[in-house]
Amino acid sequence: MTQTGDCMKKLVIIGFDGTIADTAPGILYCMNTTALSMGYTPVAHDALYGVIGVSLEQGFMKLYGMKEDEIEYAMNQYSKLYSIKGEEMILIYDGIAEALKKLKDSGVMLAIVTQKNEKFINNMLAVYSYIGELFDMVCATNVEREMEKTDMLRKVCEDLQVDVGEAVFVGDSYVDAVAAGEVGIDFAAALYGWGFRSQEDAEQYNCKAYLNSAAELEHKLSAL
Repeated sequence: MTQTGDCMKKLVIIGFDGTIADTAPGILYCMNTTALSMGYTPVAHDALYGVIGVSLEQGFMKLYGMKEDEIEYAMNQYSKLYSIKGEEMILIYDGIAEALKKLKDSGVMLAIVTQKNEKFINNMLAVYSYIGELFDMVCATNVEREMEKTDMLRKVCEDLQVDVGEAVFVGDSYVDAVAAGEVGIDFAAALYGWGFRSQEDAEQYNCKAYLNSAAELEHKLSAL
């Protein structure tokens, strides 16, 4: 692939929650509403910091103490509610669309890796088509396929035929950082999301860049 820009990477993989969009309000609303209907006490927004990057199933168990035999019901209720309300309660971060377009125009391939259900992420990217159209690949979960983030990162690199050394993963949580490390992909920490609370939180994960805002994406990654 011929590159016309300064970015030394061929592929930029980025998360969705907390990196492209602030989806926390919708996620928390749907989780709390589901939990309340099952007799559990709702949690405050700050509680999300404890489950950033984990699967929805793990989130229900950790936040509310749900038992394994309750998770299927909770997931079904959450999915119904999220498709009605949660998808609407998102905010695209300022500057992210422009930064992604600059990377795309420079010849860099773009991909999303998310543990959000592919139905939800596809619906959101269809609504925000000016962002969705920039991506070469979107790797998400579905009912038949539960994938760890490490598996998703490897699949994206394999499908787009890019060596892991020529890719960078942008995420906002320790789960993202650990997955990148296990796969051998460089990691850039999105400090503006709702995973890392500070640069100090991220420094232990051998990050190659620290993004204080979504607008810094193209500038910081071009230096890698």
